[in-house]
Amino acid sequence: MINKILEYIDEYDMLLSTGTVLVCVSGGADSMCLLEVMRHISYERGLTIAVAHYNHMLRGDESDRDETFVLNICEEHNFMFFSGRGDVSTYAKKHGKGIEEAARDMRYSYFIDTAIKIGAERIATAHTMNDNTETMLLNLVRGTGTNGMSGIPPKRDMIIRPLLCITRTEVMEFLTDRKIDYVEDSTNNLDIYTRNKLRNNVIPLLEEINPKLNEAAFSAAGMFRADEEFVADIADLFINDCCAGATADAADLAVLPFSVSSRVIRRLCNTTLSYRNVKDVLALCLSDNPSASISLPGMVAYRQYDRIIFDDEPIKGEVEFAPVYPSIGNIFVLLGLGLKITCKSSIYNDNISTQKVHTSFTSFEFKSVDICGKITVRARREGDSIKLLGQSGTKKIKKLFIDKKIPVRQRALIPIICDDEGVLGIYKIGVANRAVPKNGDTVTQIIFEEM
Repeated sequence: MINKILEYIDEYDMLLSTGTVLVCVSGGADSMCLLEVMRHISYERGLTIAVAHYNHMLRGDESDRDETFVLNICEEHNFMFFSGRGDVSTYAKKHGKGIEEAARDMRYSYFIDTAIKIGAERIATAHTMNDNTETMLLNLVRGTGTNGMSGIPPKRDMIIRPLLCITRTEVMEFLTDRKIDYVEDSTNNLDIYTRNKLRNNVIPLLEEINPKLNEAAFSAAGMFRADEEFVADIADLFINDCCAGATADAADLAVLPFSVSSRVIRRLCNTTLSYRNVKDVLALCLSDNPSASISLPGMVAYRQYDRIIFDDEPIKGEVEFAPVYPSIGNIFVLLGLGLKITCKSSIYNDNISTQKVHTSFTSFEFKSVDICGKITVRARREGDSIKLLGQSGTKKIKKLFIDKKIPVRQRALIPIICDDEGVLGIYKIGVANRAVPKNGDTVTQIIFEEM
Protein backbone atom coordinates (compact mmCIF):
# COMPACT_ATOMS: atom_id res chain seq x y z
CA MET A 1 0.00 0.00 0.00
CA ILE A 2 2.85 2.41 0.76
CA ASN A 3 4.17 1.96 -2.77
CA LYS A 4 0.72 2.83 -4.14
CA ILE A 5 0.70 6.00 -2.03
CA LEU A 6 4.24 6.87 -3.11
CA GLU A 7 3.24 6.63 -6.77
CA TYR A 8 0.26 8.91 -6.08
CA ILE A 9 2.49 11.38 -4.23
CA ASP A 10 4.93 11.51 -7.13
CA GLU A 11 2.13 11.78 -9.72
CA TYR A 12 1.02 15.07 -8.17
CA ASP A 13 4.50 16.20 -7.11
CA MET A 14 3.37 16.52 -3.50
CA LEU A 15 6.72 16.42 -1.73
CA LEU A 16 9.93 18.37 -2.05
CA SER A 17 13.26 16.56 -2.01
CA THR A 18 14.11 17.99 1.41
CA GLY A 19 12.44 19.92 4.21
CA THR A 20 9.72 19.51 6.81
CA VAL A 21 6.24 18.06 6.40
CA LEU A 22 3.63 19.02 9.00
CA VAL A 23 1.37 15.98 9.43
CA CYS A 24 -2.11 16.73 10.77
CA VAL A 25 -3.05 14.02 13.27
CA SER A 26 -6.36 13.81 15.11
CA GLY A 27 -5.58 10.39 16.57
CA GLY A 28 -8.25 8.66 14.49
CA ALA A 29 -7.62 5.73 12.16
CA ASP A 30 -7.01 7.75 8.99
CA SER A 31 -4.59 10.18 10.57
CA MET A 32 -2.64 7.43 12.34
CA CYS A 33 -2.31 5.64 8.99
CA LEU A 34 -1.05 8.90 7.45
CA LEU A 35 1.49 9.36 10.24
CA GLU A 36 2.87 5.85 9.79
CA VAL A 37 3.05 6.28 6.01
CA MET A 38 4.81 9.63 6.31
CA ARG A 39 7.18 8.20 8.92
CA HIS A 40 8.18 5.49 6.45
CA ILE A 41 8.55 7.98 3.58
CA SER A 42 10.57 10.39 5.72
CA TYR A 43 13.16 7.70 6.40
CA GLU A 44 13.31 6.78 2.72
CA ARG A 45 13.54 10.35 1.38
CA GLY A 46 15.30 12.22 4.17
CA LEU A 47 12.37 14.43 5.17
CA THR A 48 11.61 15.81 8.61
CA ILE A 49 8.24 15.04 10.20
CA ALA A 50 6.38 17.39 12.55
CA VAL A 51 2.91 16.69 13.95
CA ALA A 52 0.05 19.13 14.52
CA HIS A 53 -3.12 18.36 16.48
CA TYR A 54 -6.14 20.64 16.88
CA ASN A 55 -8.50 20.21 19.83
CA HIS A 56 -11.96 21.44 18.79
CA MET A 57 -13.21 21.25 22.41
CA LEU A 58 -16.49 19.71 21.24
CA ARG A 59 -16.38 16.37 23.07
CA GLY A 60 -15.17 17.33 26.55
CA ASP A 61 -12.82 14.77 28.11
CA GLU A 62 -12.77 12.75 24.90
CA SER A 63 -11.24 15.68 23.00
CA ASP A 64 -8.54 16.01 25.66
CA ARG A 65 -7.97 12.25 25.51
CA ASP A 66 -7.28 12.46 21.79
CA GLU A 67 -4.77 15.28 22.27
CA THR A 68 -2.94 13.30 24.96
CA PHE A 69 -2.91 10.20 22.76
CA VAL A 70 -1.25 12.05 19.87
CA LEU A 71 1.24 13.71 22.24
CA ASN A 72 2.29 10.30 23.60
CA ILE A 73 2.77 8.89 20.09
CA CYS A 74 4.97 11.84 19.16
CA GLU A 75 7.08 11.45 22.30
CA GLU A 76 7.48 7.76 21.53
CA HIS A 77 8.75 8.43 18.01
CA ASN A 78 10.53 11.67 18.82
CA PHE A 79 8.35 13.78 16.49
CA MET A 80 8.02 17.52 16.97
CA PHE A 81 4.51 18.05 18.37
CA PHE A 82 2.32 21.15 18.13
CA SER A 83 -1.19 21.45 19.49
CA GLY A 84 -3.84 24.11 19.32
CA ARG A 85 -7.38 24.42 20.56
CA GLY A 86 -10.37 26.66 20.14
CA ASP A 87 -14.00 27.03 21.12
CA VAL A 88 -15.66 25.96 17.87
CA SER A 89 -19.22 26.46 19.14
CA THR A 90 -18.57 30.08 20.08
CA TYR A 91 -16.75 30.74 16.80
CA ALA A 92 -19.62 29.22 14.81
CA LYS A 93 -22.23 31.42 16.51
CA LYS A 94 -20.10 34.55 16.15
CA HIS A 95 -19.51 34.03 12.43
CA GLY A 96 -22.89 32.55 11.52
CA LYS A 97 -21.45 29.20 10.43
CA GLY A 98 -22.27 25.58 11.05
CA ILE A 99 -20.16 23.55 13.47
CA GLU A 100 -18.49 21.52 10.69
CA GLU A 101 -17.52 24.59 8.68
CA ALA A 102 -16.33 26.49 11.75
CA ALA A 103 -14.21 23.55 12.91
CA ARG A 104 -12.62 23.27 9.48
CA ASP A 105 -11.83 26.98 9.34
CA MET A 106 -10.22 26.96 12.77
CA ARG A 107 -8.06 23.88 12.34
CA TYR A 108 -6.82 24.82 8.86
CA SER A 109 -5.96 28.28 10.10
CA TYR A 110 -3.98 26.70 12.94
CA PHE A 111 -2.22 24.21 10.65
CA ILE A 112 -1.17 26.91 8.17
CA ASP A 113 0.02 29.26 10.92
CA THR A 114 2.03 26.41 12.50
CA ALA A 115 3.59 25.39 9.18
CA ILE A 116 4.70 28.96 8.54
CA LYS A 117 6.02 29.26 12.08
CA ILE A 118 8.22 26.15 11.86
CA GLY A 119 9.14 26.53 8.19
CA ALA A 120 7.29 23.44 6.98
CA GLU A 121 6.98 23.34 3.19
CA ARG A 122 4.01 20.95 3.16
CA ILE A 123 0.95 20.20 5.29
CA ALA A 124 -0.33 16.61 4.98
CA THR A 125 -3.94 15.77 5.82
CA ALA A 126 -5.47 12.30 6.08
CA HIS A 127 -8.34 12.49 3.57
CA THR A 128 -9.13 9.16 1.90
CA MET A 129 -11.24 8.04 -1.07
CA ASN A 130 -14.20 7.78 1.30
CA ASP A 131 -13.84 11.43 2.30
CA ASN A 132 -13.69 12.35 -1.38
CA THR A 133 -16.95 10.49 -2.06
CA GLU A 134 -18.66 12.22 0.86
CA THR A 135 -17.45 15.61 -0.32
CA MET A 136 -18.71 15.04 -3.86
CA LEU A 137 -22.13 13.99 -2.59
CA LEU A 138 -22.31 16.94 -0.20
CA ASN A 139 -21.49 19.31 -3.04
CA LEU A 140 -24.02 17.62 -5.29
CA VAL A 141 -26.94 17.94 -2.86
CA ARG A 142 -26.03 21.59 -2.23
CA GLY A 143 -25.99 22.33 -5.94
CA THR A 144 -22.59 22.43 -7.61
CA GLY A 145 -20.79 22.51 -10.94
CA THR A 146 -17.71 20.80 -12.27
CA ASN A 147 -15.49 22.31 -9.61
CA GLY A 148 -17.56 20.88 -6.76
CA MET A 149 -17.72 17.50 -8.45
CA SER A 150 -13.92 17.49 -8.70
CA GLY A 151 -13.94 16.42 -5.07
CA ILE A 152 -11.01 16.98 -2.75
CA PRO A 153 -7.91 18.18 -4.64
CA PRO A 154 -4.79 16.03 -4.18
CA LYS A 155 -2.73 19.17 -3.71
CA ARG A 156 -3.60 22.81 -3.12
CA ASP A 157 -0.84 25.29 -2.39
CA MET A 158 1.12 23.77 0.51
CA ILE A 159 -1.59 21.26 1.53
CA ILE A 160 -1.24 17.66 0.29
CA ARG A 161 -3.52 14.61 0.64
CA PRO A 162 -1.37 11.47 0.19
CA LEU A 163 -4.16 9.03 1.22
CA LEU A 164 -6.75 10.10 -1.36
CA CYS A 165 -5.80 7.13 -3.49
CA ILE A 166 -6.81 4.54 -0.85
CA THR A 167 -10.09 3.58 0.83
CA ARG A 168 -10.91 3.46 4.52
CA THR A 169 -10.99 -0.34 4.25
CA GLU A 170 -7.36 -0.28 3.12
CA VAL A 171 -6.55 2.05 6.02
CA MET A 172 -8.02 -0.37 8.55
CA GLU A 173 -6.20 -3.34 7.01
CA PHE A 174 -2.93 -1.40 7.15
CA LEU A 175 -3.40 -0.48 10.82
CA THR A 176 -4.31 -4.05 11.72
CA ASP A 177 -1.30 -5.52 9.92
CA ARG A 178 1.06 -3.10 11.65
CA LYS A 179 -0.71 -3.24 15.03
CA ILE A 180 -1.08 0.56 15.14
CA ASP A 181 -3.40 1.99 17.77
CA TYR A 182 -5.89 4.80 17.17
CA VAL A 183 -8.77 6.50 18.99
CA GLU A 184 -12.44 6.52 18.03
CA ASP A 185 -14.53 9.67 17.76
CA SER A 186 -17.79 8.75 19.49
CA THR A 187 -19.75 11.28 17.39
CA ASN A 188 -18.91 9.55 14.08
CA ASN A 189 -21.84 7.18 14.46
CA LEU A 190 -24.29 9.94 15.41
CA ASP A 191 -26.35 11.64 12.71
CA ILE A 192 -25.72 15.09 14.15
CA TYR A 193 -23.74 16.44 11.21
CA THR A 194 -24.62 16.40 7.51
CA ARG A 195 -21.51 14.44 6.59
CA ASN A 196 -22.36 11.79 9.21
CA LYS A 197 -25.86 11.39 7.75
CA LEU A 198 -24.40 10.74 4.33
CA ARG A 199 -21.73 8.40 5.70
CA ASN A 200 -24.11 6.37 7.88
CA ASN A 201 -27.28 6.27 5.76
CA VAL A 202 -26.86 7.30 2.12
CA ILE A 203 -23.48 5.83 1.18
CA PRO A 204 -24.28 2.29 2.42
CA LEU A 205 -27.29 2.28 0.06
CA LEU A 206 -25.16 3.46 -2.85
CA GLU A 207 -22.55 0.80 -2.06
CA GLU A 208 -25.29 -1.82 -2.40
CA ILE A 209 -25.66 -0.63 -5.99
CA ASN A 210 -21.91 -0.36 -6.58
CA PRO A 211 -19.56 -1.91 -4.02
CA LYS A 212 -16.75 0.01 -5.70
CA LEU A 213 -18.48 3.35 -5.10
CA ASN A 214 -15.40 5.08 -3.70
CA GLU A 215 -13.19 3.98 -6.58
CA ALA A 216 -15.85 5.12 -9.07
CA ALA A 217 -16.21 8.51 -7.38
CA PHE A 218 -12.42 8.87 -7.28
CA SER A 219 -12.17 8.25 -11.05
CA ALA A 220 -15.08 10.59 -11.76
CA ALA A 221 -13.49 13.33 -9.66
CA GLY A 222 -10.31 13.05 -11.70
CA MET A 223 -12.26 13.49 -14.96
CA PHE A 224 -14.26 16.40 -13.56
CA ARG A 225 -10.99 17.98 -12.38
CA ALA A 226 -9.44 17.70 -15.84
CA ASP A 227 -12.52 19.29 -17.43
CA GLU A 228 -12.56 22.03 -14.81
CA GLU A 229 -8.92 22.88 -15.40
CA PHE A 230 -9.43 23.04 -19.16
CA VAL A 231 -12.46 25.33 -19.05
CA ALA A 232 -10.91 27.43 -16.25
CA ASP A 233 -7.87 28.02 -18.47
CA ILE A 234 -10.15 29.31 -21.24
CA ALA A 235 -11.85 31.63 -18.76
CA ASP A 236 -8.47 32.91 -17.59
CA LEU A 237 -7.43 33.59 -21.19
CA PHE A 238 -10.59 35.64 -21.72
CA ILE A 239 -9.92 37.63 -18.54
CA ASN A 240 -6.30 38.27 -19.49
CA ASP A 241 -7.15 39.31 -23.05
CA CYS A 242 -10.50 41.08 -22.67
CA CYS A 243 -10.93 42.33 -19.11
CA ALA A 244 -9.44 45.28 -17.30
CA GLY A 245 -9.75 44.80 -13.56
CA ALA A 246 -13.21 43.75 -12.36
CA THR A 247 -14.93 44.68 -15.61
CA ALA A 248 -15.81 43.09 -18.93
CA ASP A 249 -17.48 43.98 -22.20
CA ALA A 250 -21.14 43.04 -21.76
CA ALA A 251 -21.65 41.73 -25.29
CA ASP A 252 -18.44 39.68 -25.27
CA LEU A 253 -19.34 38.11 -21.93
CA ALA A 254 -22.90 37.32 -23.02
CA VAL A 255 -21.88 35.34 -26.11
CA LEU A 256 -19.40 33.09 -24.30
CA PRO A 257 -20.49 29.50 -23.61
CA PHE A 258 -22.08 29.38 -20.17
CA SER A 259 -19.35 27.06 -18.88
CA VAL A 260 -16.81 29.82 -19.62
CA SER A 261 -18.86 32.94 -18.81
CA SER A 262 -19.87 31.56 -15.40
CA ARG A 263 -16.22 31.08 -14.48
CA VAL A 264 -15.26 34.52 -15.78
CA ILE A 265 -18.00 36.10 -13.67
CA ARG A 266 -17.00 34.22 -10.53
CA ARG A 267 -13.34 35.13 -11.00
CA LEU A 268 -14.09 38.80 -11.60
CA CYS A 269 -16.33 38.90 -8.53
CA ASN A 270 -13.87 36.90 -6.43
CA THR A 271 -16.74 35.73 -4.22
CA THR A 272 -19.10 32.77 -3.95
CA LEU A 273 -21.96 33.09 -6.43
CA SER A 274 -24.93 30.81 -6.95
CA TYR A 275 -26.17 29.60 -10.33
CA ARG A 276 -28.96 32.19 -10.04
CA ASN A 277 -26.44 34.98 -9.34
CA VAL A 278 -24.52 34.10 -12.49
CA LYS A 279 -27.69 34.02 -14.61
CA ASP A 280 -28.66 37.43 -13.23
CA VAL A 281 -25.30 38.87 -14.32
CA LEU A 282 -25.74 37.44 -17.81
CA ALA A 283 -29.24 38.95 -17.97
CA LEU A 284 -27.67 42.27 -16.98
CA CYS A 285 -25.29 41.92 -19.95
CA LEU A 286 -28.31 41.73 -22.27
CA SER A 287 -30.28 44.52 -20.59
CA ASP A 288 -31.46 47.48 -22.67
CA ASN A 289 -30.80 49.75 -19.69
CA PRO A 290 -27.20 51.03 -19.99
CA SER A 291 -27.16 51.92 -16.28
CA ALA A 292 -28.91 48.87 -14.80
CA SER A 293 -27.52 47.24 -11.66
CA ILE A 294 -28.06 44.13 -9.52
CA SER A 295 -27.01 43.11 -6.03
CA LEU A 296 -24.67 40.16 -5.53
CA PRO A 297 -23.26 38.65 -2.31
CA GLY A 298 -20.98 41.34 -0.90
CA MET A 299 -21.01 43.51 -4.01
CA VAL A 300 -22.96 44.95 -6.92
CA ALA A 301 -22.74 44.49 -10.67
CA TYR A 302 -23.83 47.32 -12.90
CA ARG A 303 -23.88 48.34 -16.53
CA GLN A 304 -21.72 51.23 -17.61
CA TYR A 305 -23.04 51.41 -21.13
CA ASP A 306 -21.19 48.64 -22.99
CA ARG A 307 -19.37 47.28 -19.95
CA ILE A 308 -20.24 45.28 -16.84
CA ILE A 309 -18.59 46.53 -13.67
CA PHE A 310 -18.24 44.46 -10.49
CA ASP A 311 -17.84 46.65 -7.42
CA ASP A 312 -17.62 45.74 -3.74
CA GLU A 313 -18.90 49.23 -2.87
CA PRO A 314 -22.71 49.18 -2.55
CA ILE A 315 -24.74 51.61 -4.65
CA LYS A 316 -25.97 54.36 -2.36
CA GLY A 317 -27.25 56.75 -5.00
CA GLU A 318 -25.30 59.62 -6.45
CA VAL A 319 -22.68 61.15 -4.19
CA GLU A 320 -22.40 64.89 -4.70
CA PHE A 321 -19.60 67.29 -3.81
CA ALA A 322 -20.08 70.46 -1.80
CA PRO A 323 -20.63 73.57 -3.96
CA VAL A 324 -18.05 76.38 -4.01
CA TYR A 325 -18.47 80.06 -4.86
CA PRO A 326 -15.42 81.31 -6.80
CA SER A 327 -14.37 84.92 -6.35
CA ILE A 328 -11.69 86.92 -8.13
CA GLY A 329 -8.15 86.32 -6.89
CA ASN A 330 -8.89 83.18 -4.88
CA ILE A 331 -8.27 79.44 -5.18
CA PHE A 332 -10.89 76.88 -4.19
CA VAL A 333 -10.79 73.09 -3.81
CA LEU A 334 -13.52 70.65 -4.83
CA LEU A 335 -13.20 68.09 -2.04
CA GLY A 336 -13.26 64.50 -3.22
CA LEU A 337 -12.73 65.37 -6.88
CA GLY A 338 -9.02 66.17 -6.80
CA LEU A 339 -9.66 69.49 -8.51
CA LYS A 340 -8.79 73.05 -7.61
CA ILE A 341 -10.41 76.14 -9.08
CA THR A 342 -8.65 79.43 -9.72
CA CYS A 343 -10.76 82.53 -10.34
CA LYS A 344 -9.18 85.46 -12.17
CA SER A 345 -10.15 88.66 -13.95
CA SER A 346 -8.54 89.55 -17.31
CA ILE A 347 -9.13 91.16 -20.68
CA TYR A 348 -10.36 88.75 -23.36
CA ASN A 349 -8.08 88.12 -26.32
CA ASP A 350 -9.70 85.92 -28.94
CA ASN A 351 -6.40 84.83 -30.44
CA ILE A 352 -5.18 83.40 -27.12
CA SER A 353 -8.38 82.10 -25.53
CA THR A 354 -10.59 80.50 -28.18
CA GLN A 355 -8.63 77.34 -28.92
CA LYS A 356 -7.88 76.66 -25.24
CA VAL A 357 -11.46 77.09 -24.03
CA HIS A 358 -13.34 75.34 -26.80
CA THR A 359 -11.24 72.20 -27.02
CA SER A 360 -10.49 71.23 -23.42
CA PHE A 361 -13.29 72.89 -21.43
CA THR A 362 -11.07 72.93 -18.35
CA SER A 363 -10.79 76.71 -18.51
CA PHE A 364 -13.72 79.06 -19.01
CA GLU A 365 -13.96 82.80 -19.68
CA PHE A 366 -17.25 84.63 -19.16
CA LYS A 367 -18.05 88.26 -19.96
CA SER A 368 -18.14 89.72 -16.47
CA VAL A 369 -21.01 92.20 -17.01
CA ASP A 370 -23.24 89.40 -18.36
CA ILE A 371 -22.85 87.22 -15.26
CA CYS A 372 -26.08 87.28 -13.24
CA GLY A 373 -25.38 87.39 -9.50
CA LYS A 374 -22.62 85.17 -8.17
CA ILE A 375 -20.88 82.23 -9.79
CA THR A 376 -21.36 78.79 -8.24
CA VAL A 377 -19.59 75.55 -9.07
CA ARG A 378 -21.79 72.64 -8.03
CA ALA A 379 -23.12 69.21 -8.98
CA ARG A 380 -25.97 68.95 -11.45
CA ARG A 381 -29.53 69.40 -10.26
CA GLU A 382 -32.82 68.09 -11.55
CA GLY A 383 -34.02 70.29 -14.38
CA ASP A 384 -30.61 71.79 -15.25
CA SER A 385 -30.30 72.63 -18.94
CA ILE A 386 -27.85 74.39 -21.23
CA LYS A 387 -27.84 75.93 -24.69
CA LEU A 388 -24.36 75.05 -25.89
CA LEU A 389 -22.36 77.59 -27.84
CA GLY A 390 -22.67 76.98 -31.55
CA GLN A 391 -25.69 74.67 -31.24
CA SER A 392 -29.38 75.37 -31.66
CA GLY A 393 -31.85 74.57 -28.94
CA THR A 394 -31.59 73.94 -25.23
CA LYS A 395 -30.73 70.49 -23.92
CA LYS A 396 -31.33 68.98 -20.50
CA ILE A 397 -28.01 68.19 -18.85
CA LYS A 398 -29.29 64.74 -17.99
CA LYS A 399 -29.89 64.09 -21.70
CA LEU A 400 -26.50 65.59 -22.55
CA PHE A 401 -24.78 63.21 -20.13
CA ILE A 402 -26.65 60.26 -21.62
CA ASP A 403 -25.71 61.28 -25.16
CA LYS A 404 -22.06 61.50 -24.16
CA LYS A 405 -22.32 58.11 -22.38
CA ILE A 406 -21.18 59.44 -19.03
CA PRO A 407 -21.66 56.66 -16.43
CA VAL A 408 -24.47 57.21 -13.93
CA ARG A 409 -22.07 56.99 -10.99
CA GLN A 410 -19.94 59.82 -12.40
CA ARG A 411 -22.63 62.28 -13.39
CA ALA A 412 -22.99 63.89 -9.98
CA LEU A 413 -19.21 64.36 -9.85
CA ILE A 414 -18.96 66.60 -12.91
CA PRO A 415 -18.64 70.29 -11.95
CA ILE A 416 -21.34 72.59 -13.32
CA ILE A 417 -20.61 76.35 -13.52
CA CYS A 418 -23.72 78.44 -12.85
CA ASP A 419 -24.85 81.93 -12.08
CA ASP A 420 -28.25 83.05 -10.76
CA GLU A 421 -29.79 82.65 -14.22
CA GLY A 422 -28.60 79.11 -14.93
CA VAL A 423 -25.79 76.99 -16.33
CA LEU A 424 -22.78 78.75 -17.87
CA GLY A 425 -20.52 75.76 -18.53
CA ILE A 426 -19.83 72.11 -17.80
CA TYR A 427 -16.34 70.85 -16.94
CA LYS A 428 -14.76 68.99 -19.89
CA ILE A 429 -18.05 69.06 -21.83
CA GLY A 430 -19.06 72.50 -23.05
CA VAL A 431 -19.86 76.17 -22.52
CA ALA A 432 -23.18 78.01 -22.87
CA ASN A 433 -23.92 80.59 -25.55
CA ARG A 434 -24.52 83.11 -22.77
CA ALA A 435 -21.94 85.58 -21.35
CA VAL A 436 -19.75 84.95 -24.39
CA PRO A 437 -16.95 87.56 -24.47
CA LYS A 438 -15.52 89.51 -27.39
CA ASN A 439 -12.07 90.97 -27.85
CA GLY A 440 -11.39 93.63 -25.22
CA ASP A 441 -14.17 92.54 -22.82
CA THR A 442 -13.40 92.13 -19.15
CA VAL A 443 -13.83 88.45 -18.35
CA THR A 444 -14.03 86.25 -15.29
CA GLN A 445 -11.83 83.20 -15.72
CA ILE A 446 -12.69 79.88 -14.06
CA ILE A 447 -9.69 77.56 -14.36
CA PHE A 448 -9.82 73.88 -13.27
CA GLU A 449 -6.59 72.01 -12.46
CA GLU A 450 -6.05 68.48 -11.30
CA MET A 451 -4.22 68.27 -8.00
